Amino acid sequence: MTVADHFAPERQLWCAVLGRAVQDAAERVGAISQPVARRRLCDEARRWFATNSADFRYACESAGYDPDYLRARVLAILPQSPDLPS
Repeated sequence: MTVADHFAPERQLWCAVLGRAVQDAAERVGAISQPVARRRLCDEARRWFATNSADFRYACESAGYDPDYLRARVLAILPQSPDLPS
């Protein structure tokens, strides 16, 4: 990856998407005040990391990250939830 690729707007956008998903999964949802909506957003973000979907893999690859590595690291720092696939 070149320096130009590292700072490409598309890559920066995908990095922001992944960063927001990590924040949501870690229950750091600041934009939603209703507890039920916050919980749903957190659960959706956790499922996104846990299920290893094609969308997740595309976002990681577009941001320049290895999807398997990022998924393992994120799941390792999140509290365990019995209803999520491992």
